[in-house]
Amino acid sequence: MNENNNNNSDKITIKVRHSDEDYHDITIDWSNESFDYRKQVMHQLSAFTGIPVKYQAYVAVGDAGTDVDLGNPEFGDEEGLGFMLPDEKEDAMEYIQDGACYFFKTNIFIDQKYAPTDPSIICAYMLTHRDLVNENGCNFYYCQHRGSRFFTQKFSKLIKSEHLQTLLDARVEGQTQETLTRIKLNLNIEHLTRLDCLRFYESHGPIKYPFPDYYLRYRG
Repeated sequence: MNENNNNNSDKITIKVRHSDEDYHDITIDWSNESFDYRKQVMHQLSAFTGIPVKYQAYVAVGDAGTDVDLGNPEFGDEEGLGFMLPDEKEDAMEYIQDGACYFFKTNIFIDQKYAPTDPSIICAYMLTHRDLVNENGCNFYYCQHRGSRFFTQKFSKLIKSEHLQTLLDARVEGQTQETLTRIKLNLNIEHLTRLDCLRFYESHGPIKYPFPDYYLRYRG
């Protein structure tokens, strides 16, 4: 981390990158109360990923020994309902330092609503500080494959599909968890919510991998 940063500065710039791309600047103006720091981050990450703001639940920012979650005030429907983490501005100003560099990853969530009116397919972003990342391969903190632009683009396409958002809406009359799971299996998208990196599990020691229940058995 840059030890010479001034945490009292009104504006800071951090850098984020997919594992297979160069860094992209994200600027935060702490003093802008009409468009607060969380909205600033969410809108810039929306432009970076191509995923509309209302589908972004939160951003988790991780550093050595510290982390802070930025909830999206504009997540969900136009009335502002939906998921919103408490405002952690003081922690964010302390932990997110000017010039800090982060590796970026997109996670997708399907049929995991925080409120009934939330979208059926949503995402969250993980920013992992460069000091924690092994740039030559995966480790406990970051998967180079999951952090690639490929997965962000794939998730963006699913999230922006109005057909899928409607098809997986749990509020539809007669829709049950069983039918939703069957739909996700038939569409071959259930596994996308559980893309695990072996390097992460190997860091915990030997582990057995049972046959996953989120693929149809006849799929190759």
